[in-house]
Amino acid sequence: MRDIPIWHWAVAFVAQRLRPGIPETPRTQASPPVSDTPVSTESPEIALDQVASTYRVKIATFQQQRDWAKLQRGTCYGYLTLSLLVLAGSFYLTFGIHLFPLWVVFLPGIAALVAYGEARKRDRRARDSDRLLDLYQRGLQRVKHEWMGKGDPGLDLEMANHLSAQDLDLFGEGSLFELLCEVQTPAGRDALAQWLQTPASPEEVISRQHAVRSLRDRIDLRERLALLRDDRASEYSWNSLRNWPTGSPVHFPRLTPWLALLLSLSLAGMAACGWFGVIEPVDALRMMALIGILEGSLAFSLRSRVLLVLENLRLPARRLESLRQMCLLLERERPESPWLLQMQQKLQGSAKQIAGLQYLVRMRELRDNEYFFWLLFPLLWNTQWTMRIERWRQTHGHELLQYLLVLGEFEALMSIAVHAYENPADPFPELLGEGPRFEAIGMGHPLMDVRTCVRNDLTLGGEKRFFLVTGSNMSGKSTLLRAIGLNATLARMGAPVRAARLRLSPLQVCASTRVDDSLMTGRSHFYAEVERLKAMFDCAASGPSVLYLIDELFGGTNSADRRVAAEAVIRLLVERQAIGLVTSHDLALTEIAEKPDLKGANVHFADLPTAEGLSFDYKLRPGKVEHSNALKIIKMMGIPLN
Repeated sequence: MRDIPIWHWAVAFVAQRLRPGIPETPRTQASPPVSDTPVSTESPEIALDQVASTYRVKIATFQQQRDWAKLQRGTCYGYLTLSLLVLAGSFYLTFGIHLFPLWVVFLPGIAALVAYGEARKRDRRARDSDRLLDLYQRGLQRVKHEWMGKGDPGLDLEMANHLSAQDLDLFGEGSLFELLCEVQTPAGRDALAQWLQTPASPEEVISRQHAVRSLRDRIDLRERLALLRDDRASEYSWNSLRNWPTGSPVHFPRLTPWLALLLSLSLAGMAACGWFGVIEPVDALRMMALIGILEGSLAFSLRSRVLLVLENLRLPARRLESLRQMCLLLERERPESPWLLQMQQKLQGSAKQIAGLQYLVRMRELRDNEYFFWLLFPLLWNTQWTMRIERWRQTHGHELLQYLLVLGEFEALMSIAVHAYENPADPFPELLGEGPRFEAIGMGHPLMDVRTCVRNDLTLGGEKRFFLVTGSNMSGKSTLLRAIGLNATLARMGAPVRAARLRLSPLQVCASTRVDDSLMTGRSHFYAEVERLKAMFDCAASGPSVLYLIDELFGGTNSADRRVAAEAVIRLLVERQAIGLVTSHDLALTEIAEKPDLKGANVHFADLPTAEGLSFDYKLRPGKVEHSNALKIIKMMGIPLN
């Protein structure tokens, strides 16, 4: 025992103190006592409870990991401080009064390095646990229906003059985009917004459904993507990276790179010849001065172009590592759907290409290092590597742009897969080849809480081309229109729908539920509504079959004109093979649905009088409503009526 050197005891002591006290659960493979894959049951409430239970276990696991990592980090920093104090004392005792031999100084130095490395490791582990904790806390908010106003509204992505985006709450606070959006790059936001607003072909919808099914239960992949999230990344820097490949090229003369390399090698060679005495030092200095003048002239002539390249690169360079890691993650996946396989093939070699660009950027940044500046400055280091970066952009920039687009589509797919995982009772719709047709059983509003959402059955197509919906105020007419439109939107983007079953043909959703007047453009509400209807007609005449959703048709004009105009509008839409719903408080319009040649039907919502006031069951019934509750609501608000 006495023959063991003292430094062995010191290293063993430090290692024992830094060893974790409890085993840690792997970050991306948390092991709760429940399955990561919820079991879909007939009851949506039970299925949601299972998802919520899984998320709560995950949250508890990562909270424990984070707290333990922070505790260990504090301990490591404490040992680092102690090691530095001992190191300072060792220096004095060794070099000041020569009490200890030289090797004693290395012991606290090694202990300080070990403590610092362990502290950094614990810090990264705590940061990763925070990211995963945030991932599952957001998921639990969605499952508990507490997500509204806490995500990305995506208002900047709404297309101008879109025929359903504003009417159906596709964007904004409490919107479908906010519910679905689980992306971290602008390319992902753009892809998700594009899918929401542009119908996909039936073949593409089926491909997306297969891809979503294969990704739905991949919690491990979702966690690994979350760990790649850069908390310091700004949307502006990501957009700069996306715009960098397509920027205007900066042209350098063809022989300039070779001339710069020749001058720098000549300068270095002349310095070596003078140093080793191959030529006289004075002659070497003269030649170096001449070469330096030539280098300065070349650098000055290229200065504006070099600065332009570096200015365009400054922000994109910060996102390269995140982009490379995402590409590498997808390259190593084993996709189970053909569409994912195609996406992976488009990314083959992407991580290597981006790593090559990172290498060029790092080499150029050496010149900015204060320790290397004076050594690299005479070698035209900045100019040479900048030209190589610009050459890479012109050669491989289009590939970098393709990588971003593919990753954006993958993020959009993952967002839909997360939605499918958190709503296991929502099925994928069945696409029909012939139409127009929309058949829904147990259909509800996708933005409402599944626990309180009232569901209805609806069939459009064939002998029923439209429904005229009447009903009392607040009975659910507008909610029904948005439920139909949102489910059709989810179906055409490859996502599951809020229904027990949904079958539909390819449909273009056109809605007129929130038409506003405009003082700036001089448009009245009636004129704006007519403009929207004209756009519906044009869409029905030129594109796929239209599913129209019109709330309070011509509510801004008198009853006689409304009756004539409403019949003309519905007749024209029926002639153009469109299907849809029209709501109105005007019972005179119910006569339109009774005309056999229009193939329509009347349906209604009703209120249920109670002792306390009004009650609604939000169930759709055949026929027209028999009474109104407008006066009753006015009296309930305390407004006297004569």
